[in-house]
Amino acid sequence: MKRVGSRELRNHLGRYLRLAASGEDVLVTRRGKPLARLMPARDERGETPLTDEWLRLLAAEGHIRLATKPFRPRKPPLNRGKSLSRILIRDRG
Repeated sequence: MKRVGSRELRNHLGRYLRLAASGEDVLVTRRGKPLARLMPARDERGETPLTDEWLRLLAAEGHIRLATKPFRPRKPPLNRGKSLSRILIRDRG
């Protein structure tokens, strides 16, 4: 079992979530004392459900709503006028 401090967990959460998703337990500590345990999600049978099954289960329990349309990427907003860095430089001077 991997041990990690709460600050390290906060700073590198993605890394420890990947460890938990791959099946490894992560013990979270605060000042060296155990605080929580991060581990892969399991269903009633003790098996790790697949992502689609997990999402359907959460939707059935009313925690989330599944999308009805595919995701449509949006274009980034156009920047009109001066950039933020230019404005900050002008205001500091």
